[in-house]
Amino acid sequence: MRSRRSIPSHGHRRWVARAALLLAVASAGTTACSKETNLGPAGGASSSGGGAGGSSASRGGAGGDASAGGSGGSAGASQGGAGGGGQGGAGGFCNGEGLPCTSHAECCAPGKCLNETCQTQCAGFGQACTGADQGNCCSATLLCDPNLAICIAAPCDSAVDDCDEDGWLTADGDCCDRPGVCGSEPEKVNPGALEVEGNGLDDNCNGKVDLFDTEDTVACDSALPSDTTSAMDLARAMGICKLTVENPPELKDKTWGLIDAQLLLADGGPIVDHAAHSIRTGFGSVVPSSTEGDSIVVLSSGIAADATQTAPGPNGGPGGGNVSNHHNGGLGTLVSIAAPTLPWSVGDWYQLPNPPLKAANGLPDSPGCNASDKSEAKDSVMLVLRMRAPTNVRAFSFNSWFFSAEYPEFVCTQYNDQFIALVDTPSGTPSPIPNPSDKNLLTYSSMGQKWPIGINIAKGTDLFAVCESMAQSPACWDVDVSATSCSLGAAQLDGTGFEHAPVDSCLIGGGTFWLTTAGNVIPGELVELRIAIWDVEDSGFDSTALIDGFKWLADATLPGTN
Repeated sequence: MRSRRSIPSHGHRRWVARAALLLAVASAGTTACSKETNLGPAGGASSSGGGAGGSSASRGGAGGDASAGGSGGSAGASQGGAGGGGQGGAGGFCNGEGLPCTSHAECCAPGKCLNETCQTQCAGFGQACTGADQGNCCSATLLCDPNLAICIAAPCDSAVDDCDEDGWLTADGDCCDRPGVCGSEPEKVNPGALEVEGNGLDDNCNGKVDLFDTEDTVACDSALPSDTTSAMDLARAMGICKLTVENPPELKDKTWGLIDAQLLLADGGPIVDHAAHSIRTGFGSVVPSSTEGDSIVVLSSGIAADATQTAPGPNGGPGGGNVSNHHNGGLGTLVSIAAPTLPWSVGDWYQLPNPPLKAANGLPDSPGCNASDKSEAKDSVMLVLRMRAPTNVRAFSFNSWFFSAEYPEFVCTQYNDQFIALVDTPSGTPSPIPNPSDKNLLTYSSMGQKWPIGINIAKGTDLFAVCESMAQSPACWDVDVSATSCSLGAAQLDGTGFEHAPVDSCLIGGGTFWLTTAGNVIPGELVELRIAIWDVEDSGFDSTALIDGFKWLADATLPGTN
């Protein structure tokens, strides 16, 4: 049962309500209590070594953190890039003129890595050059013709050789194996590439160009059932439309796309309550209602609905009193994440350190907060996506909006509900910028500090923006909430269930706005994404996340959330 701390007087009603709710669950009988206590025994320890492992119970740690700058995507729903599965722009980190390098990707455009140095003074196919080798040309597939003084294609027989070293022969469907009219960077043109609108090339070698090729960009999230039990439907609602297989019989079919999707608990076990997830065309007064296509994904530690939605829903507030529900028919679910005993458990993340944000075997802390390190995930739900990245991209992004009924009374307390997005690249570490050492992309960095996305970002950032300011509602303000919070006001809470209850002058909760999260990949290789949300310490006062707008990005970016 929650003990009271020093909070504004209005919060006492909610503390009492939470205590009453817990007593009600306990009074249902000892069976419910013993079930919750005994669920999810801890498993054996896992490896926390170097490169990210496969989808086994001993997944390895990802590479080190990027050390500077903010997240690549811009805040809000208007970040760069085309909608659907299209290719968007992103900020990134790169080496300038004269700095050392090992690959073209490490150099700032239009620079290339020549003689292990980033150089912007290089020539493309057919452009003027000097020297008798490739040193002055912008691609390893080019050399400088000493007689013509232009960059030409290096000698290679495309009939038998993979001239651009992209993994495909022309017999395998590669329509651009050497520089020419098909492009000056043939290694980015093959059946595994994403069609890029506007560059005049048949990037994916399907015989269609730009606007005539909608296979990679068409939306696929119309008329999806809100109460679907298919994780593949949730992927479509996010904007992930193209499907592929992990090991196709022919190389020409080794395309990018979604390989598999699953809905699970945080420990990797089967989901217990499908009311924890839904697909919606909107959520209360949230604007825009989606950032891609027609639909969004809703994940919740309670009921994945707003105040009026059904199948599943509604979420219990504000007419119902509060957004505070239990999964599994009111009994709740409890699993251990202390160690990964199942393939997709988030226990690998729990064990990994990422100082100063997170110690090994603990939950992340916001600066100035002393949160819980509970290894028990209550009322959890997790969406697992296993994909192959296009050969011409180095990153991805998606949008999310976080709500919580824990706000504002329980900011910087042990009731630190978790919302995480873990990325794994099983074939190695992305270059030139690795993903976070604990794999979690739902982390905001500002002025040398790191903040996990959750209610505690209200302690010292402006990301918790959809709520009431201290000036608007001083009696409902908590001392641990930053004065920079609530900059967007509370209007977009209307209809979500987190707005004012009819009998209470204080809001049920608050939220962020559309945030952008980005992570890095290895071109043409597998990437695994686990997005999970759960209650910490108890099952009362729910947190909910909206997720949408998945995009592939051409360039590597600083991983994280903005």
